[in-house]
Amino acid sequence: MFGLYPAGPRWVRHFNAKQMPREIQQLLTEHAGFTAGIFHQPFGDHRGAVIAQKGNCLILAAAVNADSSDLAAVPDVQTQNLLWSFNSGYANQWGARELHALTGCDNWEALLKMISAEFADVCDGVRRAADGRLARRVANAAPDPVVGMMFSNDDDVPWVPSDYLYDAPAPEGSTCAR
Repeated sequence: MFGLYPAGPRWVRHFNAKQMPREIQQLLTEHAGFTAGIFHQPFGDHRGAVIAQKGNCLILAAAVNADSSDLAAVPDVQTQNLLWSFNSGYANQWGARELHALTGCDNWEALLKMISAEFADVCDGVRRAADGRLARRVANAAPDPVVGMMFSNDDDVPWVPSDYLYDAPAPEGSTCAR
């Protein structure tokens, strides 16, 4: 149902869940740092609709409106093509400057290390969501004092930072001179 992807089978992980794909999407976005997908199909029909994305990885669902989820985690299209180039012996067509512009990595070793770590993290998050073990991560940071005071006296007035309204040093003039 998902088919093969350019980077090869090493870069595909399949997951099954009893929850609907939209529920998995909500879990991933609320508790694992993913961005919600718009259900587009970057690899074509019947190859998965994107329900979530994190970094350079996509989470694809076989059917968006199903009662259970058949999911695949894969690198995004650009990363798939780079990995295909590397695996097919065309790595030398990409110079360090091009790799850096596309990925932020200066060489293939750094790129493979970054993508492998990212892919493992994404797969772990999807596995935990599919198993029902995904819980909100607790941040150890102190609460933001500005955000905490934003709504202390909420009279249906939008909050703006204290430096938003200030006296202009010079009177405003006409924006167009005739």
